[in-house]
Amino acid sequence: MFQWKRFQFFEQELCLHTSGFVNVVDRDFKVYSFQAFRFSVTHAEQLKQANILVAIGDDDDAISPTLKVWNLDKADKSGNPLCLRSIKIQPPVGAVVPVTCLAVLEDLSQVAIGLCNGVVLLMRDLGHERAPKLVPLSNPSYSPITGLGFSDDGKDRTTLFAATPDSTVAYHTSLQRTPTEVLDDRGCELGRAVISDTHDLCIGRKEAVYFYEPEGRGPCFAFEGEKKMLSWFRGYLIVVSQQEVASGPKQDVFTIYDLKNKFIAYTTTFTNISYIVSEWGSIFVLTRDGLLYQVQEKDTQTKLETLFKKNLYSVAIDLAHSQQYDYNSITDIFRKYGDHLYSKGDYDGAMRQYLRTISRLEPSYVIRKFLDAQRIHNLTSYLQALHEQGLANADHTTLLFNCYTKLKDVQKLDEFIKAGSNLKFEVKTAIKVCRQAGYFEHALYLAKRHNHHEQALKIIVEDLKDYQNALTYIATLNFFECEKVLKKYGKNLVSCMPEQTTNLLMDLCTNYKPKGTKEATESFAQPRPKANAEEFIHVFVGQEEWLAKFLEFIVQQGLATNLVYNTLLEIYLRDDVGDKVPVMARTERLNRAIALLNDPRAQFDEDHALVLCQMHDFKAGILVVYEHLKLYHEIVDFHMENNDYEQVISSCKKYGPMDPDLWIEALTYFALRDDDCQHEIGEVLNNIDRENLLPPLPIIQILSQKVRHLLEPTPTTQLAVVKDYIVRRLSQENQLIAEDQRCINNYREETEKMKKEFEELRSGAKIFQLHKCTACTGPLDLPSVHFLCMHSFHLRCLGEYDKECPVCVRNNRKILEIKKSLEENSEQHEAFFRELDAASDGFEVVAKYFGRGIFSHMPSVNDQPPSQAITDCHMACNSGVLADDTSPPPLAVVLVALKKAQMCVLV
Repeated sequence: MFQWKRFQFFEQELCLHTSGFVNVVDRDFKVYSFQAFRFSVTHAEQLKQANILVAIGDDDDAISPTLKVWNLDKADKSGNPLCLRSIKIQPPVGAVVPVTCLAVLEDLSQVAIGLCNGVVLLMRDLGHERAPKLVPLSNPSYSPITGLGFSDDGKDRTTLFAATPDSTVAYHTSLQRTPTEVLDDRGCELGRAVISDTHDLCIGRKEAVYFYEPEGRGPCFAFEGEKKMLSWFRGYLIVVSQQEVASGPKQDVFTIYDLKNKFIAYTTTFTNISYIVSEWGSIFVLTRDGLLYQVQEKDTQTKLETLFKKNLYSVAIDLAHSQQYDYNSITDIFRKYGDHLYSKGDYDGAMRQYLRTISRLEPSYVIRKFLDAQRIHNLTSYLQALHEQGLANADHTTLLFNCYTKLKDVQKLDEFIKAGSNLKFEVKTAIKVCRQAGYFEHALYLAKRHNHHEQALKIIVEDLKDYQNALTYIATLNFFECEKVLKKYGKNLVSCMPEQTTNLLMDLCTNYKPKGTKEATESFAQPRPKANAEEFIHVFVGQEEWLAKFLEFIVQQGLATNLVYNTLLEIYLRDDVGDKVPVMARTERLNRAIALLNDPRAQFDEDHALVLCQMHDFKAGILVVYEHLKLYHEIVDFHMENNDYEQVISSCKKYGPMDPDLWIEALTYFALRDDDCQHEIGEVLNNIDRENLLPPLPIIQILSQKVRHLLEPTPTTQLAVVKDYIVRRLSQENQLIAEDQRCINNYREETEKMKKEFEELRSGAKIFQLHKCTACTGPLDLPSVHFLCMHSFHLRCLGEYDKECPVCVRNNRKILEIKKSLEENSEQHEAFFRELDAASDGFEVVAKYFGRGIFSHMPSVNDQPPSQAITDCHMACNSGVLADDTSPPPLAVVLVALKKAQMCVLV
């Protein structure tokens, strides 16, 4: 204990000078006294949880002492504290002996009194019992009781320690029978025993200070010297010992020990210390001459500054912990301690302190120091600690792996990356560093363990060049991971292992199942995801053979898209280059191209397919695409450019029903040929005649171009070619002319007949000879109505139709509505021109609109009287021509007049 460092962490001052009975002192050191006993006060204990004073004194001349309990917060009629209890201390057996010690529990549930004859009296429930009993406790020694103290662990386990000069005893007072346990066959003198803040009994002897627990003897501290008094304050042990002085009275050495941190916190001397009490966060020392000294602890920061000046950082750390300093402040002490050791060159010791600052001190502060000092071993330990606590970032991981690689410490590297899930670090960064240092196996282990499949494949393919292992690894991934890595590394794999890679891609696009997993053996009702084949075309660069197989498989599965068909067609049409072995014979490739173009399921970009066929001069394919695009003229032109007469005729026959103009184009083509095309022209003319595509005159004009075109015209040859056609068409025209003439004659006869009827209506009388009513078929009687349509009715049978014939009114109105509709449509000129532009026979459209009256201007005759309408009708029928050239034709006038002349005659 002589090696313990000494400090002056306390300071003292004189507070007051007093004497008397019972003195009560407040925080301002104001003193008031009251008479507790008539004669003397021998022992007193003030409770900490309540302002209660328990004291033993002499109240009369009798030898028997008295125990009193005062409530210092209440006063009696005299103004003194209220006395709650007063109990005579009378041992059950034997004579009265003086009291040596007093111990009280805070809740007054137990009070122990030590006597001079070695007897311990125990009173229970002093706060509630009206007459508590004094129960003597057995003691193996008959020496005076020199120390008493309760130890309460808060779990209904109370122990009473009792000390005599020759024994130390523990009474388990929480038990019913209060068993006694001898802890030591040595004790202490009066005043040398105290209960510590950990509820242990502390006894001071000349050679040391001993601690006792309820179970037995505990540690001891070898503080030499005669101990006069022991006390306890906030974890500090206070020891008062006597010091021999050469001249003058003996001095009491007052020493405060910090047992936890192993140093002397304060030491001074007093004269004749009589009592030590701890209150209000300070220590008060009362001397026998009536002086009261206050010993106050300095603040923690002041104590730490003192330790820093002496470079006692370890002591400062212990002190900060014991004072429950905040962790940030303690970390700062670690940093200062580390800086101190670093400045002395103790790098290992400094690192031990810096390791304790992790999570509070910025790591770059420590890393920079050891990078400059080239202390890679210390730096490695610090970085590894950062990772163990999950506080490392990507830069720390990079630096740590660089340290391992520079040290060539493969074992450490293995231990670090295989330490389990406790270590947290940036996996991608660790993989990158291992790859850069050439530790591919370690990088691969990290990538696989943390499911960085893309990184794992990158190592296997690019670094290890183990393509078989790469394919095996890919086949174990789920669909989405497999799709992702194949898009990235598929080109390398196809180049080295084309067959296996192509098969894997086929599975991925149809029914992929990861190998070696539960999913591979289970069947799912829901459809599995399928990859898009066109997204993998780029991986087959330079591998047209395997690309063709892959795309053909996709086409067979019915999963091909527009791009797949276009790419496969391009492969079939591509020419063989250099000495490379062709994918297949050219003839076979072209046959497959034709089959692909004719496949009804194919989804080509037809414009793109046409460009491909034209680029590669694939004539058969060009014709197929032309047919798909319905470019029939281009098909015929293609055969014309190649002078393939047979195909020209064949194409016209095949596509003529969709586009009859092909025959006219063919006729023009053969008419301009220099060689003899009589047979072809004849066949074309037969088809034109059959479909009635052109009249004879345009045909003669087309064929006559050859006569003008040739240097030596051969009109005889041309006439022989068209002779049959012309004769046949003239015969047909003559038949049509005869038919038209017959129709004209019929129309003239009908016109003359209508004229006679109009004349009869205008000038003659109409005789009605009907004798029965058309409506009721009864005999006609007056009044009756006769219509010009030769229908007669009783007037009573007409009802609302008294102005019109009920039999003919519906038909007449229908005709009038049709006429009105035609008149309204005759004003729709835009519709007329649109229909004229779109029609194949414009003459028919014009004739139809002539019939609707679009080229006529109807005069308004609604206001003319019936007689005038009949007159107009008669004039039109007789003359046939009106004076105004802009007037409508006679037939129109007749129709209007007839409408107006529809009148009735009342007989």
